[in-house]
Parts: sequence; C-alpha cells; structure tokens
Amino acid sequence: MHANLPTHIYVNVDNKALGPNMPDGVTGGIWHAVYSRPGQVLMAHVLLESGANWSGLPLQSISTQKDFSIHHTILQPWGAMGNQLEVFPVDYLEGLECKLLKWDGKGRHTGIMIDWTDGFSKYPQEHKPLNLIELSSGQFSLLPNNYLVYDDAHFVNLAAQQNLKHYRRGEEIYWEGDKTK
Repeated sequence: MHANLPTHIYVNVDNKALGPNMPDGVTGGIWHAVYSRPGQVLMAHVLLESGANWSGLPLQSISTQKDFSIHHTILQPWGAMGNQLEVFPVDYLEGLECKLLKWDGKGRHTGIMIDWTDGFSKYPQEHKPLNLIELSSGQFSLLPNNYLVYDDAHFVNLAAQQNLKHYRRGEEIYWEGDKTK
C-alpha cells in the first residue's frame, strides 16, 4: 500500500542506496510518500534533484543531514505489520522535542504518524501507530508511543515522569453500547 505524507520533507539520500556506480556523497530529494510490505522497513518515495522519482528508499538511506550511521533496527524496531497503512498528521506534536527511551537519543516529532490498519495484531488494542521522529543526527525513526517522552515546557511536569514505570498497555476494549465499562 502506498500513502502520501501529509507534508513533504526535504532530505539527503545516501548515494550508496542509488546504485553501486554512484559517487560518494548525497543527492538532494523531497520525501513525499511511503509504502509498506509485511516485515519490511517502511520504504520512501523521494523526488530526487535529478528529476527522477525514486520508489523504495529504506528509512536508513534518508536524512536531513549527511549522517546515515544509525542501523535500521533502531530506526524502526519492527517491520511493517501489513500492506495497508494510514499516514496522518498530528499537528500538536509537530516540532516537539522528544527523548528516546529505548536508547540514548533525542529528536523532534515531524507531525506525522503511520499506522498499519489491516488487522495483523492479535488483539484490537495492539495496533501500533508509529511516530515519525527526526533524530538529532538528521535520520528518521518510526517509534511507538512507549519509546518516547516529549518535552513541552508549558505542560510536561518532570516530577510526573516517575509514573511512567507504572503505565501499561491498554487492556480494556471499549465498544459502542458497552454498559459494563
């Protein structure tokens, strides 16, 4: 399944991803869409400065800077959970700085979330909306909510973060007309 990003992102593409005869360095591009196959890292559609539209760039091959050093298993902790994906804007989170909990890193939210919508999870509450984060290195990472904490100076209370260790995945499923909850 292919989906447009709600906004486009100016990136550098590692020339190694464009072919074995490419010179060292980067090629400028505009990241405008994505696609997904089960078990694969998210793939990008990028309009290159040469005028070519490249389909199938892996996440680790694009960066806003010239750093491509972070391995894809950190950039996306698990492969795509299906062919059908939904890409949607989350305006409030756009630009918020965040700390990565699973490894030492920082980034900012792009304002874009990606969710696989075709039922590959065992239970309905297990859907995995992933946050598209631009890391401080310039690379992009797709991370679930429980891999991040945000820094919003007008709202986030650092003392309240002691409760993070008590948070659990939502086990309750709420259905229309459910009178027991």
